[in-house]
Amino acid sequence: MKVSQLISIIILSIQSMACQNNKPINLDSNMLIDRIPRSEYNTNMTYYTDKSLPGTSLEEMLSNTTTEMIAFINAIPEDKIDYAYGSFKWTVGEVLQHIISYEEIMLEVALLNAGVISEKKHTVSYNQNTTVAGAKDKSKGDLLAEFKSVRQKTEDAFNSLTDEQQKRMGTLDGNKTSVRVIAFCISGHQTHHFDVIRERYLD
Repeated sequence: MKVSQLISIIILSIQSMACQNNKPINLDSNMLIDRIPRSEYNTNMTYYTDKSLPGTSLEEMLSNTTTEMIAFINAIPEDKIDYAYGSFKWTVGEVLQHIISYEEIMLEVALLNAGVISEKKHTVSYNQNTTVAGAKDKSKGDLLAEFKSVRQKTEDAFNSLTDEQQKRMGTLDGNKTSVRVIAFCISGHQTHHFDVIRERYLD
């Protein structure tokens, strides 16, 4: 399957989901991240924040990000899930698992920084290998179900934070950031890996 064909399928999937939900997906709205003061995050964070999806609110941005992920996974051919473009490279399924697992880590960091939780679970010890663990035993359907569960927790958590909690400062992987900027990193991290899958796996 060519990249152009896959992108067309994804676009159609997103449009179809919007119609089914009777809720237009506002992908042309202003980038909310552009209105966040730069004092809330350092330059290193822009690698992901600049790739975050648009939205007029944090809730809308995450909703758009969720819709894109579901459409993207649905559009991936089943026989591509176990495909890797080279030796010692992740499979498509492992890339998807990494997106999901690292989102759990970023969400935990956000809640720790916001003061909502105090106990670490996912951030105690992790690296690139631990974020893809178990992916080879999962089907596309398994990964989709796991994503939906994790993303629902992410959306619920950020939507429940007060304005003061969202603006609290902390760190993510050693980088200065406010809690709400981590939500944009979740969106941008997803986009980053979508680009990698399109360019290196599905051509």
